[in-house]
Amino acid sequence: MGRFTTSLASSTPTRRTLGLFVALLLAVAAAYTLTGGQNTGIPEGDALNGGMQSAGDVGYEHAQVGEEYWAGLPLPWNESGKDIQITRAKFTHVPKGLKVIEYRAFNGDDTDGNVLFARTDGKGSVGDLFKARNYAGHPMTVKAKTGSHVYYVARVKVTGPIHDNLSGCSYWYRQGSTEFQQQLDCSTIVRLGKPLKYEG
Repeated sequence: MGRFTTSLASSTPTRRTLGLFVALLLAVAAAYTLTGGQNTGIPEGDALNGGMQSAGDVGYEHAQVGEEYWAGLPLPWNESGKDIQITRAKFTHVPKGLKVIEYRAFNGDDTDGNVLFARTDGKGSVGDLFKARNYAGHPMTVKAKTGSHVYYVARVKVTGPIHDNLSGCSYWYRQGSTEFQQQLDCSTIVRLGKPLKYEG
């Protein structure tokens, strides 16, 4: 009887500990979701500005299931008084119906300006971006008080109906010896619709 009482008494804190552990895991998961999976240990920066693209929506309402597209992130401007090095960027919210395959970075001089949204097959007004040099994975220096020549794009595939937008554009950059993360406003509306016809 004594052993049973001791065992029961010792199991009670264990169950409580397990419950607290599960609650902690749920809290961490909720925080991860609310921050878009960002590393919250990196300080929030304020050097960047997304220009006109951060002030409005980019839209395409002729998407087809199974096709791939380039979705551009805002061209970053360094508003601070010191140079920065951008190391990566991504959309923090990818809606159901879209899948990000990869991120690339292009020089606007190679692509006749920064691409907002385009087909990956080269049809339409934008050429074959697979032939353009990819700068992703290489730190990109942006001088103080100037805009970047290099911009980021996501290669996305349509997997089904889409009812929400690609949104939230996060950038990681170094200024001096400190790494920062900053989120810029952005919204790309992609919807299924009647396919466009192209000449040639």
